[in-house]
Amino acid sequence: MHTVVYDHQIFSHQEFGGVSRYFCELAGRVQGSSAWRARVIAPLHYNRYLAESDVPTVGIYAPLAFAKLAKVYALFNDLICPPLLKLTGSDLLHQTYYGAKAETGRGPFVITVYDMIHELLPQYFSAEDPIPRLKRKLIETADHIICISRRTADDLIAILGVPPAKISVTHLAFSEIFAAPPAAGGGPMSHDGRPYLLYVGKRDGYKNFSRVFDAYSSSAHLCGKFDLIAFGGGAFTSQELARFAGSGRRPNSIRHLSGDDAALARLYAGARAFVYPSEYEGFGIPPLEAMACGCAVVCSNTSSIPEVVGQAGEYFDPTNVESMRAALEKVAFDEARHDELVSAGRLRSRLFSWDRCAAETMAVYEKVIDGYSSK
Repeated sequence: MHTVVYDHQIFSHQEFGGVSRYFCELAGRVQGSSAWRARVIAPLHYNRYLAESDVPTVGIYAPLAFAKLAKVYALFNDLICPPLLKLTGSDLLHQTYYGAKAETGRGPFVITVYDMIHELLPQYFSAEDPIPRLKRKLIETADHIICISRRTADDLIAILGVPPAKISVTHLAFSEIFAAPPAAGGGPMSHDGRPYLLYVGKRDGYKNFSRVFDAYSSSAHLCGKFDLIAFGGGAFTSQELARFAGSGRRPNSIRHLSGDDAALARLYAGARAFVYPSEYEGFGIPPLEAMACGCAVVCSNTSSIPEVVGQAGEYFDPTNVESMRAALEKVAFDEARHDELVSAGRLRSRLFSWDRCAAETMAVYEKVIDGYSSK
C-alpha cells in the first residue's frame, strides 16, 4: 500500500475552480483504491470542494472573512507545510500548483501542467508574474509530468523541449451532479420568463467575455429573443456595467448569477446554448458539464477545446465577433442543429470520467515509484 500526498497550494488559492475540483475528485478515488492512500496537507484552506470531501486532510477549513486574507493563508501554509510534509509518511508527492517544491526530505514527486497560457498569451499577464519561471523549474526537476490534454502536452514539448517519455496525458471529467442535473426550474427560461444563453466562469483576459457581449449585443435577433446570463466569476465590474448600459439594449437582459453546482446544473439544463469563447484552454471542464446536462455547446475552435468537445460543438474563431455571432445565431434559431448538438454532446460527455482519470493517474504513480526505487 502506497501513500500519495497532495500539497496545500491550490486549496489556499481557490474557493471553487477547475484545478481544485480535479484534485478533490482524484484524491477521493485514490483514497478508495486498493493500492493507494491519499492525504492532503492544507493547514489553512477555504476550498469548498475539499471541505465537502472525505479525503483525509491535515488542516482546517476556514472561509475567508475578506479577500485579502487569502494572502495570509498562503504565507502561513508556505511556512508550515514543508515540516508537516516531512512528518507525514508518504511515498509520493503530487504538487497541486507551481510554487517551489516542498522539501519532503525523501521520495519522488510529480506535477500536473494544466496549460501553457502564460507562455503562449503573455499579453494577458504581468511581466513580473512568477508562474512561467516556477513552472519551468518544476518541469525540469519533477520525476514525471501529467498533462490534462494532448494539446497541453504538445505545447509543453514544443515550447520547453520536454522529452515525451516524461509526460503522460490524463483527461479531466465532470462531477456526477451534471450527469443527472436537477430539473431546470420552469423549463428553459430565465427568471423573467425569457430564454437565455449561458456563460460560466471568469470573464477577463483570454476568457474573452467581452467579445461574447459584442456578439450578443450586435445581434438584434439574439437580443430580441434571449437574455445573456453570466454565472460565477465574481459580480460585474463597474466598467462592465457601464458598457452594458451604453449598449442601448433592454435593461437587465445581461445578468450575473452565482451559486453551487446544483444551481449551475439547472442553468445548463435550461439554457438554449452554452458559449465558451476562451482564446486558450488547457482542457475546459464547463463544456463537458454543459454537454452532460443536455445543453448545446457553442465554442472556440482553438487549443484543447476541440479535443474535448469533438463533433458536439458549433465552433467559431474566438478573435472574430462576426464568427461568434453567426455560431450563436445558428444554434439559437436552427432547431435541427440545436437538437443535433444536444444529442451529440450527451454521447461525447460519456467518454470522460473521473474514474478513468484516477486510474490513469495511479498508473503514473506506480511507474514513478518503480522508477525511483530502481535508481
